[in-house]
Amino acid sequence: MEIEFHTTVSPDDWGRLVREDPQATFFHTQPWARLLAGTVRGMSACYVTGRVGGALVAGLPLMRIRRAPFAVLASMPYGTLGGPLLAREAPPDAAREITAAFARLARSPLVAAAHLSDFSGRITDAPPGFSAACEEAQIVRLNRDAAGIEAGYRPSVRNKIRKAEKASVVVRRARGERDFLEYARILAECSVRWGARCDFGRPFFSELSRLDGDSVQMWLAEHEGTVIGGDLNFALHGMVVNWGNVSTEAARHLAPNNLLHARAIEEARRAGLSIFNLGASAGIEGVDAFKASFGTERAPYTRFTLEKPWYRTARRAFRRPGGSDA
Repeated sequence: MEIEFHTTVSPDDWGRLVREDPQATFFHTQPWARLLAGTVRGMSACYVTGRVGGALVAGLPLMRIRRAPFAVLASMPYGTLGGPLLAREAPPDAAREITAAFARLARSPLVAAAHLSDFSGRITDAPPGFSAACEEAQIVRLNRDAAGIEAGYRPSVRNKIRKAEKASVVVRRARGERDFLEYARILAECSVRWGARCDFGRPFFSELSRLDGDSVQMWLAEHEGTVIGGDLNFALHGMVVNWGNVSTEAARHLAPNNLLHARAIEEARRAGLSIFNLGASAGIEGVDAFKASFGTERAPYTRFTLEKPWYRTARRAFRRPGGSDA
């Protein structure tokens, strides 16, 4: 297999690879890569590819994140899913070869760090120089009827769903750019409340609103005509991945977050999808408990990380009181 590194790949070639690999997620697609590269400062897309006889049979999507004059390589950023893609005719060791090529790139003097989340389980050993951390996503299997899924919810969830419904909270699909920008507004409010840095702005959500509605699924909660919360999900190959469940501080007493998840899960079941993936919880106990309350099962996966010692030291210094950006 011929391994190459590219900043662009033919949309037809890459699209065929995504279609043929049942493990591909929306975050492996070029629309996601173009969205990040086009709207998030300092990001650009690149690809490790494997070809046999000129045909693309394996690939690893990456985002190059500038940390001038260095870079971080990630597959894929923001805690979403990456890892190698394989066509039907890929040779048996294709995932290993693609990952080894990624590791060689990561060892470049100009790469400060590299990250890869392998939800598919295709990477059996950590690449040289990388550490491996086991993480858990929480998933709801949709191979039951609505009553069966709801029976798995904890009583607290069912009570809050009824509370939201009794308060006349309604959930609907987003209808265009304005709705996506409403979600962006609430997410920005939440990130201040959480003390988390948010790298997304209006251009990101404006462009997101123009992507395929089957893949990009946004639900909004309204109360008395005002948007009070949202649930953003991405779907491909039978799996929906939840990206963000948010609500305004003023509306938390109405419990819109529980109703949003319940509606999104039910609509995914009706659409014939098989898994609703609530993602990992970043070690935050409250987030983990909230996801578990929907009757989830735990799906372990591995996150591989390489950080150059100087970069790790610099990040620690930056985090200390009195640290600087220098």
